[in-house]
Amino acid sequence: MGTDRRFYRTLAAVGNSAYANVSQTIERAHKFPLLEKVIFGAGAIAQVPKEIDRLSKERAFILTGKTLATKTDLVRKLETLLEDRWVGTYSGCQQHVPSHTVDEAVVRAREAQADLIISFGGGSPIDAAKIVALELLGNQPQDAIPQIAISTTLSAGEFTPFAGFTDEKTRVKSVRADPRIMPKIVVLDPEVTVATPTQLWASTGIKALDHAIEALWSVHPQPVTDALAMEAIRKLHRYLPLSVKEPTNSEARGECQVAGWLSIFGLANVGVRLSHIFGHQIGARWDVPHGITSCITIPHCMRFLAPQTLDRQVLIAQAFGLKTDGRKPEEVAAEAARTVEGFIDSFGVPRRLRDVGAKESELPAVAHAVIEESAMWHRQQGGEEALLGLLKQMW
Repeated sequence: MGTDRRFYRTLAAVGNSAYANVSQTIERAHKFPLLEKVIFGAGAIAQVPKEIDRLSKERAFILTGKTLATKTDLVRKLETLLEDRWVGTYSGCQQHVPSHTVDEAVVRAREAQADLIISFGGGSPIDAAKIVALELLGNQPQDAIPQIAISTTLSAGEFTPFAGFTDEKTRVKSVRADPRIMPKIVVLDPEVTVATPTQLWASTGIKALDHAIEALWSVHPQPVTDALAMEAIRKLHRYLPLSVKEPTNSEARGECQVAGWLSIFGLANVGVRLSHIFGHQIGARWDVPHGITSCITIPHCMRFLAPQTLDRQVLIAQAFGLKTDGRKPEEVAAEAARTVEGFIDSFGVPRRLRDVGAKESELPAVAHAVIEESAMWHRQQGGEEALLGLLKQMW
């Protein structure tokens, strides 16, 4: 597989202020990905066979993870639901998508002569399926081997045309970016998320919060993205705690799924700024789940970026229901950071790098990897030295 060592380099041209001065005119346009349909609500998974038939496909291949395949009956139920449309399952998908798992899945899918890929699980199976589909497509259009993504977490990778995977030798996360790897159909069924471990569900909910916050303080925000990101925060604030307290509450879980969708709606248009970039490199180096990286990074990044993003942090505060009228923006931003930190703390997730196996001696390497991924930090906030200081705060 080809690699691009700068994760989301495609996004950098949009999201990094280092590029803002290239032209005095910024294109005012919103690009929509090649996503045809989102089916959401309890029982939505039952629509998958009909969608396969509608797409005129006959050989559906499933990518999933070991836990979902062996600790639940969900994969077996999906295989049964597909009847003779099902031609095989690869259940070796792993966290952060190690490159060897993708290679294995490509071989298996080719042997099965798959003409449609179904990803079932969290962000890792979804990313793996995208890369497998791209390998099978070659120079063909998306419709040659479309994807159906059935998500069981809130990380929302099913809504992007990007897929990350990890070089197992360097522990650096890289990306494949291609509009054709956008799933054709996304299925959000709250009933298939009940078996998702509580910490995974809650932490990927914080990942969705991270998507929304990064959208709001983007260097190039857009009105559509702003509106959807704020609504995503409102829904997560209200429904994520309820979905954890009442795991079988389909309404609460479904609202969280919609929040995840809204949170990432504009990622390809407005990019990411800092929290995600830290997450990419922290996750790949120390094998930390992406949801947990967001639990660690968000409050620190809010405080770090406050001087440059006060007006946008006021929007974050408003989405959390904080009073902002008549108050100094600095005061509002400080309260917003405390509120977000308290919200994250309420789920009992890890909050320090030292708690997730990170090595203090490797912090400089992570700071350098962040610089490599996002050139904007060469020119802002003191560059690598400042980012290292921020990592030490997270430590």
